Amino acid sequence: MKGVWAGEAVAKHVSRFVKANPNGVDVAPDKIFELPDETIFIQGRKRGYIIDSKFVDQAEAKKEIVPDGDGFWNLKKGKLYDLRFPQISIPLTATGFAYPRSTFNRLGILKFQTAVWDSGYVGESSQQVFAFLPAKIHRDEGWIQLVFIDNREISKQAYKGHYQNERH
Repeated sequence: MKGVWAGEAVAKHVSRFVKANPNGVDVAPDKIFELPDETIFIQGRKRGYIIDSKFVDQAEAKKEIVPDGDGFWNLKKGKLYDLRFPQISIPLTATGFAYPRSTFNRLGILKFQTAVWDSGYVGESSQQVFAFLPAKIHRDEGWIQLVFIDNREISKQAYKGHYQNERH
């Protein structure tokens, strides 16, 4: 029978995770970047920001933040952040979904988007979050739950998009 994978099975496809749950794994970010409050520019494979009337590649425009001495990420109210997660690989037999951990929703501190990872995606993926309130979150806290769902049929080809094999 096809359906949602057990957390232990998902864990085999993630290079580092916080804990395995019955239906997925909790994953913490490796890095966090503050995104600029500037105009976003997207044209084909060219992606970044317009800063002082000039195009700046997205990687160069982000400002990495690091955990404080006690291991906490300190997020500012009203800022958008790019979370970079450990390596994941989605088998051709499944589709991956990232959902925010319910603690973040219950506290109302961050707004996540969900993500869908196509069959065959491999990389150190990202998620963006918006901080509604200042937040102090330990670096070992799971931010997303990664869930795999079986495909009805095995994908005939792996994901070949812009973010395949992405690294931070």
